[in-house]
Amino acid sequence: MSIQVTALEARILRILVDWYPITVEELRDELNLRKDVLERTLHSMAVKGFIELEPLSDKTYIRLRATGMDLSKLAPEGKKRRKPEKREPAPSEDDSIMYR
Repeated sequence: MSIQVTALEARILRILVDWYPITVEELRDELNLRKDVLERTLHSMAVKGFIELEPLSDKTYIRLRATGMDLSKLAPEGKKRRKPEKREPAPSEDDSIMYR
């Protein structure tokens, strides 16, 4: 059986394996995501049966349901984005006196 997950879902699953128990807020801080993006992703994962959300009075915990899942088959961690190289501005081709 093949498991289809997005890159974000794979990151969340890896965090859940290493760090349990974890709240939604802790996960949001760890991933540095907007609240709506994380909530939409967690809802999708709950529908797929990967996780279960456990709301308490002040916090919501995330529980990994698919405990027998082989995470080594998930998509690898995405490459870190590199900052673009700083380029020096091209010399102007203006023929005014200022540039001679």
